[in-house]
Amino acid sequence: MKNPLPRSPITRAITRLGIPPTLAWGYLGLLLFMIGDGVESGYLSPYLIDRGIPEPRVALLFTVYGVAAGVAAWLSGVLSELWGPRRVMWTGLAIWGAFQVVFLAAAVPLGSYPLMMLGYGLRGLGYPLFAYGFLVWIAGVAPRARLGTAMGWFWFAFTGGLPTLGSLVASGLIPHIGAYATLWAALVLVAAGGLIALLLVRDDRGGSGRAARATAR
Repeated sequence: MKNPLPRSPITRAITRLGIPPTLAWGYLGLLLFMIGDGVESGYLSPYLIDRGIPEPRVALLFTVYGVAAGVAAWLSGVLSELWGPRRVMWTGLAIWGAFQVVFLAAAVPLGSYPLMMLGYGLRGLGYPLFAYGFLVWIAGVAPRARLGTAMGWFWFAFTGGLPTLGSLVASGLIPHIGAYATLWAALVLVAAGGLIALLLVRDDRGGSGRAARATAR
């Protein structure tokens, strides 16, 4: 039997921390994605009210967002089984980005509540597909003895971004570029995080859903 290739000091350090080395970029990408998702958490509601949207309508908007997020959280596991986690994460990133553009480029400037409901409400499908798709990927890759630690790092990245660092980023940007431009900055962070996770993680098990396995046979 051949001896395994020596691992770099960085890889050994990551392994000791309980992070699967092949998914390390995914954790960084998740953190950036969730920072972007959490940017709005401390100020979007008063921002919309200040723009003339009645408070009950703002509350309904957030309710629809929450319902969409709940549905997507359930779908993330089902679709990861069918498609593989990587494709589910791509879907979540695309949904988040597309509907954020609808919200910012059309709904907010026009003050259109139906477009806000479409853009912001359906954007709620995005982050659970991305984040929980990655959680499924971790579950399929992490060694059983390190699975709890690997999951712990997932939640560290998830909650570190939403809302902790996301709110901190917002508090730093709003005084300099304004509330509206800060929402565009959130899109940049989400896109950067998503692309880091999806383009730099090379673990092939992210594409092995039930559909892929059936095709391979």
